[in-house]
Amino acid sequence: MTHDVLVCTTTQMALLPAARRTMYRLADPKYGPLQPHRRPAGSAADRGEWNRFDLAGEHTIYAASTEEGAYAERIQPLKHAAPIPASELFDDADEGETVEESIAHDFAAAGHPPPHTIDLEWLYKLRMYTLQLPEHGWLVHAEHSNSVAYLHRNRPPAVAEAGLSQVTVSVLRSEMRKVTTHLAEVMAKPQLHDDSRAIGMLYGSKMGSDWDCWTVWLRDGIEDQIHTDAGRPVLPPTSNPALANLLAKYGLTAL
Repeated sequence: MTHDVLVCTTTQMALLPAARRTMYRLADPKYGPLQPHRRPAGSAADRGEWNRFDLAGEHTIYAASTEEGAYAERIQPLKHAAPIPASELFDDADEGETVEESIAHDFAAAGHPPPHTIDLEWLYKLRMYTLQLPEHGWLVHAEHSNSVAYLHRNRPPAVAEAGLSQVTVSVLRSEMRKVTTHLAEVMAKPQLHDDSRAIGMLYGSKMGSDWDCWTVWLRDGIEDQIHTDAGRPVLPPTSNPALANLLAKYGLTAL
């Protein structure tokens, strides 16, 4: 994830221009690509079920630089664990057989689909939207050393309350929603060198360094400046190379 950045002279955070940047988002057409839940205002809100960089009192959307990256963020919870030798659990296992292979044999004998064959009907109900950011505006490169240093200097109380002594990239990628959402506020709040506020942020996917992820905060009228298409249906893997590649990476098969 290499990007040319501008270092803000006011905050010292690393910034990227919106510059009509294109990104991809999977969303339910019933709501469209720009209608996420608004989070309750106030720091006392329970943030356990929030997404990682949601802002209190605002709508926040998430997108990816590629279609494959957008699929990855949805499907990654379905990945299966590394194979375990069956001999560790069963005393009658064949030599070299894994638990996965043993279960697959049992499933086949019973006439069931093999493990890690997943039903994607829920995914087919979504649409893949292409979003184009406005010409003007800035996004924080959250994992750039300048931005991480800024967050550490301005770390919110939630960091210490979580037992952490510093802000690092691993903290930004963590599941500690109370921490990450407060860090998002630290990036979203200040005025930048041109007196604007950041419209969102860039960060790396936990699933692989080749996937960029984006957060956009729908405030200050920015939602009216984002161009969105009508979305495209999510096709089965046989007609969807991005989805097929991802399933192959994760060792999954679609019904």
